[in-house]
Parts: sequence; C-alpha cells; structure tokens
Amino acid sequence: MGEVQAEPYTVEKGDNLWKILITNYGIEKRQFYFFCRITKSLNPKLKNAHEIVPNQILLIPFKYITHFKIPKEEFRSVLLNFLSSHYSEIPTEEYSFSKGEHVAQVLRDIYNIPDDVIFNRYLNLVKKLNPDLKDIDLIKPDQKIILPSFASYQIPSEEELMPEELLEEGILTERAPAEEVTTIEEVIDEKETEPVYVDPRFRKIARQIPSDRTLYMNSMASIANVLQGKLNSFGEFTIPLMEEGQITIDTNNFPILQLTDRKKIILDYGGELNSGLIDLLQLELKDFEVVTLREHESMESVLDRVFDRAGYFSVDKSHNPLVIGDKIQFEIAGDWVIYLDELLKDVTVVNLIEKGTEPIDSHLKGYIHTYGVDLVDLYMMGEGEREKIDFPLKAVEHKYHPEDVSVIETSDYAALVDSLLTLLEQNFQKDFKVKLFRGKSKGFDIEVMADRYFKREGKGHIISFHTIPEKLIEVITQQGNLFLSLSPPLEDPSVAIKDVLDFLHIRYDSPLPRFSATSNAVKRVELIIPGILIKQDRATSFLLTSLELESDVYQWLMEKKIKVVRLGV
Repeated sequence: MGEVQAEPYTVEKGDNLWKILITNYGIEKRQFYFFCRITKSLNPKLKNAHEIVPNQILLIPFKYITHFKIPKEEFRSVLLNFLSSHYSEIPTEEYSFSKGEHVAQVLRDIYNIPDDVIFNRYLNLVKKLNPDLKDIDLIKPDQKIILPSFASYQIPSEEELMPEELLEEGILTERAPAEEVTTIEEVIDEKETEPVYVDPRFRKIARQIPSDRTLYMNSMASIANVLQGKLNSFGEFTIPLMEEGQITIDTNNFPILQLTDRKKIILDYGGELNSGLIDLLQLELKDFEVVTLREHESMESVLDRVFDRAGYFSVDKSHNPLVIGDKIQFEIAGDWVIYLDELLKDVTVVNLIEKGTEPIDSHLKGYIHTYGVDLVDLYMMGEGEREKIDFPLKAVEHKYHPEDVSVIETSDYAALVDSLLTLLEQNFQKDFKVKLFRGKSKGFDIEVMADRYFKREGKGHIISFHTIPEKLIEVITQQGNLFLSLSPPLEDPSVAIKDVLDFLHIRYDSPLPRFSATSNAVKRVELIIPGILIKQDRATSFLLTSLELESDVYQWLMEKKIKVVRLGV
C-alpha cells in the first residue's frame, strides 16, 4: 500500500504515544490509531503502547506515503473504473482493524479514497467481499476483513491520464527534482502539483424537501457526504430485536442516515411509518432514531431535527460565536455549531447559504481546519433549479510567497522610520538642512539638521533621532513645520510606528484589528490578529505584525487587498 518514513526517538519523562505522535510529530488525531499500529510493528519489543519508559529508544513513524502520485480527480476516475469491474475479478487483501478504527475512516485516511466514492460505491463492494459481515459499522479491534487491493492494481500512466489536446501540444505536468529521503524503504518523494480546487465542505441541497424523490435522495446524500457520514439507500437493512426477532427495512423507501457512530436515523418521507413501529424501534433500539419528513418542509427545519438526533455530543444554535486560537483568534458564527465529542475539540460549523451568495473562502476554511474546526456551507437551491455552482478559487494578482513579504526594520529608529516611509511611498530626505528663521539683520539665519525631512500636504515634516532643546522645537513649529522627536533607545517598535502614523495623520487600527468574512451579509468569521492595520484612501491596506502567519491566512488577506508586513530586525 505504501512506505513509512520513521526516525529514532528517545522517550522523555511524561511521554506517551499520543503525545509523541500528535504533539511532537504533528500526526492528525484521526490517524492516531493507524500510526500507533505502525509504531508497534516497527518496535516488536513494544508489547504495550502505554508502557514506555524514559530513555527508551523507539522508531517513530512520521509520514506514510502511498504508492500513488496522481491528482485527486484522476484518482477518483481510476477508482470508479476499478470498482466497475466484477467484484470476483478485483484483487483483494486482508486488513486487521485497530481499536478506534472503522471502515470509512480506514478507506479515507489510509487508502486516500474520496468520500463520495467511499459512501456511494466502495462500501457496497466491501459488503459483497465479506458476506459474513453482518454490520459493516460494528467492527471490533483485531477483526480482519477483506478489502480491495490497490497495490496490485495497474495505475494508468500520466500520459494515459493527460487530456489528448495537452499530449498533442507536449504539455506535461512539471515535476520537482527527485529528492532522496531516508525511509524504512528508500523512496522518491515527488512534489505534487497543485490540485484543481474543489471545496470538500460545500454542497448544494434543496431549500425544501422536494416532491421529486430522486432530488430528495440527492439532497440527503449531499448532507451525509459533506458531514462525513453515509446514507444507506440501496437494498434491505435488517435490525435484530432483543427477543430473537428482527425488523427488515427497505432502504430504497426508508433510507438510513448515519452521521456518527452513536446513532442511525431512519428517514420517513411522507410519514408512512406508523407510530407503533416508531415507538418499538426507539424503545428497543437505543441507537436508532426516526425523523419524519414532509414534502416542501424547509431544509432548516429538517436539519434541526436530524442534528438533534444524530448522536452528536452537543449542537448549539444560539449564534453565539465560537472562539478558537491563541495568538491569532477566530470568532466563528454558524447556523449550527456541532461538537462531535465531549472533548469539544472536533467541531463542525454548518451554514445555510442563500442563492447568489458565495461560501466562506477556502483558504480560511483550510487554516481553521488545523484547529479541529470544519466550516460547512450548504447552498440552497429551489426545486428543479439546475444552476451550476462551482465557486472556484478566485484568481489573485500576486500569489503568496514567503520571500516576498515586506519587512519593517526595527533595529533602531532610523531603520524603522526609513522602512515605514518607504512602505507608505512617502518621499523623504536624510540629514537635510532646514532654514528656519532669517532675522532682520543681513546675514543672520537659523538652520537645523533634520535627520529625516519631507513635505506633506504643503507642510514641512521633521523627524529627529536626537534630543532637541524645547526652545528650538518651539521655533521650528512657529515657522509652520511639524516636528517629531524619536530619541533612543527604541524599546517598543509598535509605539514608534503609531507615533509616526499619527505624525502623518494616517488612520490605523491597533492593537487587535479585526478582519471579517461574510456570507448572506452576516459576519461568519472574524480574525483577530495582533498588529497595526494601516488604512489608507487607496485599494491596498497594510497589516504590520510580528507574528509569522500561515500561508492560508496570508493568501486570504491578500485577496482582501491587505498586504502583510512583518516587524523584524
């Protein structure tokens, strides 16, 4: 399936595998059990993952590389072709599940299979390959099941995947030079080309429950897909009762929606299930709920009831903002804020998007995702509408490159002022002699050496980095000049910058400027970034900050015509 990159690690006091993998090596929480299993296989003497001691040396995996290096959309096409084969002809392999793993998670995180393929076709194939598996959602630790094997499947070459017109013109994807890395096996880590943008957290749904059953199913499948759940809408589903009985459900008529591993929701379109059967289900089967849907019922009302019964730890619809982050803070508002577990760390924020309104920017979604918060946008369509809604990435004038970020020098006052005036495109002169006063007597005048001098709005502006007598300053200002004294040492660059901005009569916001992302004319996300936001009567504003911002935040600010400038030595 792939190779593992690993390195020796010396256990420290207070370490455990969770801390080592998640905190020290940045492994995603959802992949912990997978990497824990790899760790145990790399360290045969490690019998119990919880019994590690200081100074013990372990081989720790920090990266898993699949054999496939083809773009996501082409990989989806390959998978669909693969799954279209008769299941008896598909190569297979045995997979042993670790504690906490479930089938969809393994397919998503380990095999890199897209959600829409997992829930639409792949799970049906897994069921066919494992006829003795009664419930695919009830997998026990160390249980082994048969999965399709991509390791033995012939992946098409890049030329086979490339559109014909590009092949004719000889246009192929650029590749970075091969770089050797140390792994359990020696592999080549190629730089992947940037994929075509598809927002995995955006779906179209019907505004109301449609009268057309196919459209209704499509909307419910979209909801399941975007929330990383599944919709069982094919074939029969058998539910055992406590006293050797069973209930068989035709999921073509009563689809089963599952958004968590705690609850399954039977969707009753039109209220065809009688109340006695519903009471029986909910009395004897604590993990099943029934939601009745009425034709033309608003999707907001439907989602209210679905989220309430899906088995989430908590669902907040108060519209009070969710606050996350440390140095950079986010205030996130949503129609629903869903807490998946009691740790309150895995959070999904769901918003209904009105027609004609764009969803939250993908760069912002990507960065917020690193905090364990997913922003989901559901775009509401009228029944029968066929509007194509893609919302591709907007073209930006200047793509973010770390080396292109401007820097305000803060080593001393002179460097700071020069950098700031240059940024503001204010021409100035250094060590300029200014004649302040010419007396009545011939040959009598007063000159002062200005460390920095410029004219702005018809007035002379003098900045001095030396101590000037008060009387002389009085004479300078009486002649119509403006004077700013910045005497060493430079202790707080932010204070000095604000002094210069006040001197220039330039508007700014500090110390915690806010940046908003709106949808439906409502502030959905507000970023609070420590720094100084310079607002000028021009297209571009400047954010001066000492923080190292992530590329997604830089890119989002750039798209809002805000240029980030770093305060540094």
